[in-house]
Amino acid sequence: GSEMCIRDRSRSNGVSPSQSDRETGLRMINIQHATSRQRSFQHGFTLLEMVITIAIFAFIYVWVASFLSSALQGREQLKEGADEMERNQRAVTFLTLDFEQLINRPVRDPYGDPQPAILGRDNYVEFTRLGWSNPFGLRKRSEMQRVVYALEDDTLYRRYWPVLDTNVATEYQQDVLIDRVERFTVRYLDLTPQGEWQWLELWPDVSMTAVPVWQQRLPKSIEVEIELENGNIVHRYYRTVVNPWG
Repeated sequence: GSEMCIRDRSRSNGVSPSQSDRETGLRMINIQHATSRQRSFQHGFTLLEMVITIAIFAFIYVWVASFLSSALQGREQLKEGADEMERNQRAVTFLTLDFEQLINRPVRDPYGDPQPAILGRDNYVEFTRLGWSNPFGLRKRSEMQRVVYALEDDTLYRRYWPVLDTNVATEYQQDVLIDRVERFTVRYLDLTPQGEWQWLELWPDVSMTAVPVWQQRLPKSIEVEIELENGNIVHRYYRTVVNPWG
């Protein structure tokens, strides 16, 4: 009886039964598609979407890590360069203060033997300088100082003694001036009795062996060259004063 009623209503509306069935089927299909899409949204991301998301985050992480690593490496290089420049400037400061105040004042070694004002050998130079600061004269000592520059095991040391004429109990103080030094060279410009200028590798020259240390002349100029392992070179010239004891 119900089917007849539906058919009668369809006829009364001017719609054939087959057409009504198709419309009903389409509505059911649309409802099923909407329900499936709603369920897929409720279930979250698909596997492909998760893989793409992870790949994007991994790429961002690698890029950020590479950027930070480059920034830190650049920072370390800048710090090393600044530290090296500071050490070089400190070395030049000590060299300038010492050599520009060099004086011809011989000393006695711990055994009482006289030593020349300047004693230069391979990788080693020892001399007396003025200007050792003593504010208000608080310390009972001279303002002259005996200093040494020595290259040992790729390290340039600066040493000094608390007194000029030492004994066996006198100990020197030592500071590391520069490390990673490839070469340390000191040369001495001298005017020979024949009136010729020449650079000497050792001082005093053999021609002054018979001259008492108190009467030995100073070189006219001193050349100092420090070559570092990275190839940088510190190169300076210093003039000397006239021997006041001659």
